[in-house]
Amino acid sequence: MFNSFRQVRVLRAPLSAVLMLGTLLVLEQRTFDRNTALLLALVTAIAVAEVLPGLGLGWVFIALLLQTFKVFPLVLLSGVLSYAAIPLVVFFATVAWKNRPGWIPPVAAAAFAGITTVNWFFDQTWINFVFGNQLYGRGTLRTAAYAFLIFGAFAALNLVAWAAGRAVNNASRSRKAQLVAESRLKEASTELLLERERNRIARELHDVLAHSLAVIVAQADGIRFIHRTEPELVEQASKIIADSARSALVETRRLIEGFATDLNHEPGQRAEDVTALADRLTSSGMPVEIETSGTPWDMTPAQHLTAYRLAQESLTNAFKHADRAQGVHLRFLWKPDSVELRIRSSLRTSTEPPKTGDRPVLGRGLSGMRARAAAAGGWVETINGEETFEVMAFLPATEQPAPGASGRQVISARPVEGANA
Repeated sequence: MFNSFRQVRVLRAPLSAVLMLGTLLVLEQRTFDRNTALLLALVTAIAVAEVLPGLGLGWVFIALLLQTFKVFPLVLLSGVLSYAAIPLVVFFATVAWKNRPGWIPPVAAAAFAGITTVNWFFDQTWINFVFGNQLYGRGTLRTAAYAFLIFGAFAALNLVAWAAGRAVNNASRSRKAQLVAESRLKEASTELLLERERNRIARELHDVLAHSLAVIVAQADGIRFIHRTEPELVEQASKIIADSARSALVETRRLIEGFATDLNHEPGQRAEDVTALADRLTSSGMPVEIETSGTPWDMTPAQHLTAYRLAQESLTNAFKHADRAQGVHLRFLWKPDSVELRIRSSLRTSTEPPKTGDRPVLGRGLSGMRARAAAAGGWVETINGEETFEVMAFLPATEQPAPGASGRQVISARPVEGANA
């Protein structure tokens, strides 16, 4: 409603002035002569009140003073209905009265009522006609009482018009504030979605590249030492490097080309693909033993991808930070309503200080795992023992995202070197 009211702002005051002029000319059977001077002045004030509110109020004040000094005809000749224009002037001027002293419109409304009352009492014929008897000479107190009644009536009309204008202004400001708030909320929602998408992309790239690059680095370092003494193993190491790089390239390309693709429908990997990861890490010097218990159930594409990524990240962390010679034990524990992944690795026992390049830094590993598991309705927690480090992941059979699930307590006896890589 207020939008429509604002859209015709340029025309609503002039149209109201024309409508009032035509109505009063018809009702009082007037013509354009000296007796319509006050009416013409007041409807002119209506027409300009919203565009130039100060001028509109000032024009009414001047017109009433001209009637007081009898430049305009008095009430009986000018017509009492002409004063109906004053509340409209006050209303439109109040609507447009922004960034100006707020006390002026109500004071002007009261002043108009006072001058109108004076003009009524200056016209003795009219005032006697209104009250049906000779008012003058009947006592000052009685005259004052009648004057107060007339002033109160006009002041009430004018102040009601002022209050209506304030209400329209307040509603307009509230609507504008609501639109601004909605716009800011929409921008914040968009920024949040963008941030979530950036985090998702970063997590996917981390999961895709971290494993393959760790294997490639390990094999490349090994080639430096065996290419002279055991040249027959160079070909095998080179094949592992090529396979790892090719796998990372394929997954990265799939990720880049499928940013707009719902991962719930087209996952890149399945849970059983963990076997290939285990073989690759075993060939790189870290034996991986996979144990499965229970009866596997059909997983959704998103659950397949989640299980694969959790195993991949855990094995990669173990490859980079654990004792590779001791190997890793990966267990899938299938239950009718859930599946648990347990990845246990042995901590390094070397007392040598870590090299600068091996210094552990905080990364996306464990935090990304927790976020990924929580998105599937599960959780991830770590258990840090004296000689082992274990990752436990839980995924329910039915995906029910649990926002609080990622906040599981991490049981830790002592920090793990580079656990958050």
